[in-house]
Order: sequence, then structure tokens, then C-alpha cells
Amino acid sequence: MGSISLNGINKSFGSTEVLKNINLDIKDGEFLILIGPSGCGKSTLMNLIAGLEDLNSGEIIIDGKNVSEESPKDRDIAMVFQSYALYPTMSVARNICFGLEMNKVPKDEQASILKRVSELLQIDHLLDRKPGQLSGGQRQRVAMGRALARSPKVFLFDEPLSNLDAKLRVEMRTEIKKLHKRIGTTIVYVTHDQIEAMTLADRIAVLKDGELQQIGTPYEIYNDPVSHFVADFMGSPGMNFIECIVKDQNLVIESGGQKYELIIPCTEALIKSNLDVVLLGIRPEMLTEIQPSAADNSFVQKIKFDVEVIEPMGADTVAIGQWNENEVMARLSPESGNSAGKGFELQVDTSKAILFDPNSGLRIR
Repeated sequence: MGSISLNGINKSFGSTEVLKNINLDIKDGEFLILIGPSGCGKSTLMNLIAGLEDLNSGEIIIDGKNVSEESPKDRDIAMVFQSYALYPTMSVARNICFGLEMNKVPKDEQASILKRVSELLQIDHLLDRKPGQLSGGQRQRVAMGRALARSPKVFLFDEPLSNLDAKLRVEMRTEIKKLHKRIGTTIVYVTHDQIEAMTLADRIAVLKDGELQQIGTPYEIYNDPVSHFVADFMGSPGMNFIECIVKDQNLVIESGGQKYELIIPCTEALIKSNLDVVLLGIRPEMLTEIQPSAADNSFVQKIKFDVEVIEPMGADTVAIGQWNENEVMARLSPESGNSAGKGFELQVDTSKAILFDPNSGLRIR
């Protein structure tokens, strides 16, 4: 069992508060990702779980046992670092088995573990090589192999793919997901890459300035963000935010000689907010070419869109431009034929519109 409970975690360095009252329960076998901008405290939280940093207050429970005061070696965890941290003079085999040697595991058992782990990670043909003879992806697999050799209760991954090129990062992401399905051990994974978070996690914990902003499944984080920050941080390309005037139960966007009145599904929340101005959040995929099938949809409105930049992305195209003096991003079909420097009509679908308080940044519910 490898459940983790973080109860009232606080950490400061001098007068700087890095983590503020973090409360988080991680289930046994769960793949949890800690994500947030640089300096938000995610790596510090990982180091606290590992025992590499001391708490100011709070407690860390692993598998029902309070380990807050225990040393790293007594917590039954294994950590994979961003820098791989391999011994350059040792072979791959010795790097994987070094921890086993230190714990005086019998040689025949070491050999059995080495065979199992190297075959699992498909590095059994590399066992005699030194780290300097390996590619970045191979070195990362060796680092994971060293962690796997111990069969711990919890794996901690601290930005393990950030040193890899884009293609290799995608490949290793897939390998890590497959690995988790095979072994079923609890994984806590730190990243600032939202695509890694969305594709790997069972649940995502979003941090900002040392505070936990939201925890949920990738679907919940993407489609039901609790704040402007979470909505803006998660998603590639990011969510569009447009300041709107509240008119009865609808929204009005008016500038540059154009005026649009938008019908939205969250009218009850809008009325309860008593706000005159709100931030409308619209994902780029809700701004598309006009679809004849949506003609009778009351949430769909045609708008005039002036394109400034076109970014072909293969499966679709991102168009960046102006809608009533608001810069927005739209997802278009690659066959749309639209180009920068011209205006055309789009449709905006507000059926999944999200509203935010422009003062507090919190979601209007």
C-alpha cells in the first residue's frame, strides 16, 4: 500500500513562505501530478515527501504511518530526478543494482531483479554500457530502473523529462504511463508542462504561490476550473478571456463599432453574482469556422474575426486575431484556407462558457 496524506503542510525558507497549509490525500496506486509555474512550491513539496527537506509544521502520512520525522531511507520511497543522477563510472547494471548492494541484497536476488527491471524498461541490451554512452532517453530509463529495483511504496518523479527533446519527451511520456499500468505503484510527479499533466495524471493538483488552487481529474481541471488562474494555466493553447457587460441574463461585447449579445448557459450564476462586468472564458475549440449544423443552436453566434497570425499544427490550425479589439485564439480546420492579414466570419459557441469575477479571479457559480 502506498497512500499519502499531507496534512497542514507549511514550509518557509527564512522569511519566505514557500508552502501554505497544503492538505492533500493521494490514493494507493494513484498517479498524481503536481503542476504550477516556476517557484510555486511543487518541487519543495516533493522534497518534503521524500524527506530531503524538513517541515515547519504539518505531517506526512505514508501507508498510515507518520513519517514526518523519519529520514529518506526509512520512508520506502524511490525518486527519479530531472538530472538522472547516475554514477558516470559505473555500468548500467551497477547503477541499477547499487542500492541493492548497499542494502546487502544477495547476488542471485540482485541478478533476478536486474533481469526483471531491464526487460520491463527494454534496456537489457545496455547493461554493460556507461551512462556517457547512452542517449538522454536511455539514461532516463536507467534512472527509472534504479528506482524500480527497490519496489518501493511510492515513486517520486521530479520533472524527469524536462531535459529531453520534444519527440523523446512524448515517447518517454508514453513509456511512463505504460509503466504505471504494469506496476500499479503510487506515483507523485512534478512538472510545469501541462500536456504531461493532462496525458499522464489520474488527478492533477495545481499550485500557485505555495497554495493548492484545485485538485481534480484532467477533465475536471480543463472543463471545470475554479479560477481564472487555473483556466489560464491549463490548456494549450490557453483559454480566451473577454471582458463583457452584463445585460439582463446575457452578455454584451461592445467595442470598435461592433456589438454582440451572447446567450450563455450559466444565467443563474450570472444573476446571483450581481456584477455589471464579468470575464467570459472561452476555449479556442469553441471558436471555429461556421458550421451549418449549428445554425439553430441558440448558444452559437457569428462574429467578425481579423486574423493576425496563423499557426498550422497538423491536425488543426490555431488562428490568433482580433474580435472586437480583444485578442483571441481560434481552432480551425487545416483545410480552412484562412491566412493572416484578412478578416472573415467565425462562430463562437458559448454552450461551455465559463464566467469569472474580474476582481477576485474566482469562478462565478
